[in-house]
Amino acid sequence: MSIWSRCVHLALLLWCVSVATPALTADPLARATLQSKRTLYVGQQVLVDVDMLVPNYFLQPPQFPAIDLPGAIVTLQDGRALNLNETIEGTSYSGIRRTYVITTQRDGEFTLPPAEITFGYAAVPGQTTQGKASLPPLRFTVKAAPGGATGGSGVVAAKLTITQDLDRDPKTLKAGDTLLRTITVRAEGLRAMMIPVPEFPVPQGIRTYRQDPVLSEETDRTGQPVAGVRKDVVQYLFQDTGQYELPAIELSWFDPATAATESASAPSLTVSVAATPAPVSSLAPPGPEPDASPFNWLLAGVTAAVALVTGVAIWLLAQGLTRLEEALESRRSESRDSEAALFRHVEQACHNGSPLEIAKTFDRWSRKAGVVPLRPWLVRFGDEETVKAFDAQQQALYGNAGPPHLSGDRLGSGIRKARSAWLIGADPKPSLWRGRILPQLNPSWDGG
Repeated sequence: MSIWSRCVHLALLLWCVSVATPALTADPLARATLQSKRTLYVGQQVLVDVDMLVPNYFLQPPQFPAIDLPGAIVTLQDGRALNLNETIEGTSYSGIRRTYVITTQRDGEFTLPPAEITFGYAAVPGQTTQGKASLPPLRFTVKAAPGGATGGSGVVAAKLTITQDLDRDPKTLKAGDTLLRTITVRAEGLRAMMIPVPEFPVPQGIRTYRQDPVLSEETDRTGQPVAGVRKDVVQYLFQDTGQYELPAIELSWFDPATAATESASAPSLTVSVAATPAPVSSLAPPGPEPDASPFNWLLAGVTAAVALVTGVAIWLLAQGLTRLEEALESRRSESRDSEAALFRHVEQACHNGSPLEIAKTFDRWSRKAGVVPLRPWLVRFGDEETVKAFDAQQQALYGNAGPPHLSGDRLGSGIRKARSAWLIGADPKPSLWRGRILPQLNPSWDGG
């Protein structure tokens, strides 16, 4: 290799090292940014974005810590984290952004504490490096809202509304009745716990029972907070009659966007309470009790007759159903033991049964059909091939020699034709062939 080639290779190597060095030496970094650019007031939700950035990419997600800030309530905003990709001084960074919601309870200066964020990232591609970073000391100033006591938690919201619901018409009450009054306060940009407690002035002569408030938070589709909601329920008891005026419910708040103090209210109520009507009583002496109506013998007799007829009809119906069931069972039994049913067993045995099974089905069917002995009947109504097949079956069952070739299907086909001829043109005097001499019980089938 020439000196010139070596110089070129060395230059390329130095260039690659210079390019790769920033990525290898770059450190993770954390930064905090205040979303609101306007003046901050006590009670207002302060949103702080915290970005965690690492060179290359994350291998373990960053764990954002809980923050303890005296004089404020700090929560990590729900919803998905925001993924970031940035290039800083020639180095590519991957980042994740989470938002803290800080609700201050006093005015003054606030500084984020040095809480640590832990994570894992690819300092060297393919290898996990454990890292940590501290929150930067972000500072912000909070002022007291105009109209409230200095240093107090004023009511700061983008918009505040009050709605009122009643469980009945307040002009239709009677002495001893109660009226349920529900006040719902919705404050945009304010947590529910920061909504002040509404005052319920009580006129003289009315007793009140206040239920525990219900606090909830409204969020959008991404889980970002939208408004806090506080619901208060008060029950008024009116013991005396008269006209009562329930005062309006009013709340004031400061809008930081317009730097103006606004107010919202639920209207007052006029309640009319009437006297409870006295029960109606009569001063006249009670009249004589009406005479008892005479016993209706005709109705009793008709009822008894109808009951008797109904009972007899039910008994007869039960007897009829029992006899019908017995007749159906007898019919099914006869059908199972009929000549045709037994002959179907013969056909099935001839098709796939052994010689013994064929002999058993022949015996049951021939006894039911009255064609015993079977061979003379078969000689009379069957053809010569069927008789030979029958003899072969007998030889297979009772012969001394080994069983010959047996065609059960041929025997079944022939016996079926013989039965058809018998059913169509059977001799009305079967005794002419039934009385013939029985064949030898165990004939010799070996030709001896």
